[in-house]
Amino acid sequence: MSKLIVSLVPKGGEEYKYVIENSEYRGYSTTEALSKYFLESNIDFKILLLRPESINQIEELKIIEKIRSLGILKKNISSQEIPITGSYEGKRYITDPKIISDFIFLSLKDNYSDEIDEIILDVSRGLNFLVLVAVEALRRFIVATKARHILNQEKIPKFFYVYLTPINEKERINEIILEKMDSPFFLDYFKNYDKLPFNFKDINEKEELYSEFNFIKKLLSIVNTCIYSIKRGFILAFLTILPWKDIKLFLEEAEEKLSLNKLKELNIKFSEEKSNIIERKYNLHYPLGNLWIYIFLLFSFYEIYLKYKDKIREEDNLKWVSIETLRKFNEEIINKTFKEPGTEIIVSRELTNFELKFKKGEKLVVEGKPSDIKRNFNAHAGLIVSFLEQNPKNYAIAYNYQSYKNINNLLKEWF
Repeated sequence: MSKLIVSLVPKGGEEYKYVIENSEYRGYSTTEALSKYFLESNIDFKILLLRPESINQIEELKIIEKIRSLGILKKNISSQEIPITGSYEGKRYITDPKIISDFIFLSLKDNYSDEIDEIILDVSRGLNFLVLVAVEALRRFIVATKARHILNQEKIPKFFYVYLTPINEKERINEIILEKMDSPFFLDYFKNYDKLPFNFKDINEKEELYSEFNFIKKLLSIVNTCIYSIKRGFILAFLTILPWKDIKLFLEEAEEKLSLNKLKELNIKFSEEKSNIIERKYNLHYPLGNLWIYIFLLFSFYEIYLKYKDKIREEDNLKWVSIETLRKFNEEIINKTFKEPGTEIIVSRELTNFELKFKKGEKLVVEGKPSDIKRNFNAHAGLIVSFLEQNPKNYAIAYNYQSYKNINNLLKEWF
């Protein structure tokens, strides 16, 4: 296991004395002091330097040189230039703050791996604006990481930010304190699933670009359907109706087209410089960081499907799932993982009804015609008898041919 230090590159640097847990370390940056502390404690760590585009790369190289001199391998140090907004060094930068936040978020995503057990954000020095944006990006990343590891919560790293307290300004002594950060995980619906994040201004090929990113609408609609299926207990629909082959392709497309490299391409392509003014000719309706929370959630939903895929038996072009499998899904996923106890009770009640009938070698029959299919679909966890084929011998059920279109429509109606 190892740690990742994420640090904003400051302009200039003087030597200070840093105190960490009653031990003193000299250095020209907080990152250098933290590096000495972790090396002394035999802790594995990596460093990600975020350099604002207004700061000369020489400042970044100075920090790297100091850190490398401590014995840290080059492969454990990475850096990323990030855009800014405002006036600095005789230039004015016009950039949507959401783009800046996404550069930081996607840099975190690219430098994170499951081996990392702590992420430390060093914002002890740097522009106040960037400090706020960096903390905002990290909070999104915390939620995204929780979404990605919802089945393996032990993999979720701990998050900290560096709090720097001056002890003696005259002697340049500061104390480094690691403050724990967190952000609550939420299971909600993405409200902008019908709107693409990008807003390209005055660009001739914008229709082509919008077409390239149009998959986002379908992807987010599917995420919402997955969330709704879990919250309402539509287990059979989740396992046998949702287009999992398409979902796998959408996830692969997201990795390619919503990446840091793609964002850097857009930033280069649509940056315009005139009279010392650098302007980005596009903005975002909502952060890609928000979008990635739901993409990571879809990764987790896909893992859930794969976990139960082998329990789905295909016969006569129908997808049969046993009551035992549905009950296990209800307990493990709906109740324990997503903590939906009300839904768990409803699903358990429905499955018990089938079990009681199947024990007698009979099928469940409901007298009379359903007056409201939508209401019954919700009330019976999607297990409306008229939608089902039943196999009492194998204690299994499947949606019949005629029900597929109705089920898809009913799942979509919520949105």
